Amino acid sequence: MTSLADVRPGDWAVVNTGTRATPLIRAGEFLCTLLDDCPQVSNWDHAVICSRVQDGTVWIVEAQPGGAVEVPWHYEDRPHQWSAGIISMPAAAGAAARNYVGVGYSWFDYGAIALHELHVPAPGLRAFIGSTRHLICSQLVDRAALDAGRHLFTGRRWPGYVKPSDLGFLLAAQ
Repeated sequence: MTSLADVRPGDWAVVNTGTRATPLIRAGEFLCTLLDDCPQVSNWDHAVICSRVQDGTVWIVEAQPGGAVEVPWHYEDRPHQWSAGIISMPAAAGAAARNYVGVGYSWFDYGAIALHELHVPAPGLRAFIGSTRHLICSQLVDRAALDAGRHLFTGRRWPGYVKPSDLGFLLAAQ
């Protein structure tokens, strides 16, 4: 596991928060994989990105139901995995993440991602998933990386089409 001292702006982490929302997120992610050969759920239900390190304190931006916030790292007692030392990230991604502080959260994003994953055609789906007017945690991490010029996923994946488990599986694959 990466030491917090190694974390730099732009690095991101996946977290098992152990909150009441965790089972809901895992159930939704499992439903998204029903068409896969091997449906799976990861250990991760949340994602955050390091926005800055100040006086030894790691600050993160995270999407929350009330909107994105910048707060000191507070998941040290929860299972987590940082991208530091695994995936190289530009520091500009941390600064980009701060631009999303205050952006609202939308549970509808989980539904939209599921619709796309299950190949359900829906008008305006790509635009809704790619919108930066509402972001779930994994979308915020992905968008900040894109804003800094770093594509976390290869291929023709839509911007914003990312779940916390996708980030976890990305780390596991490296």
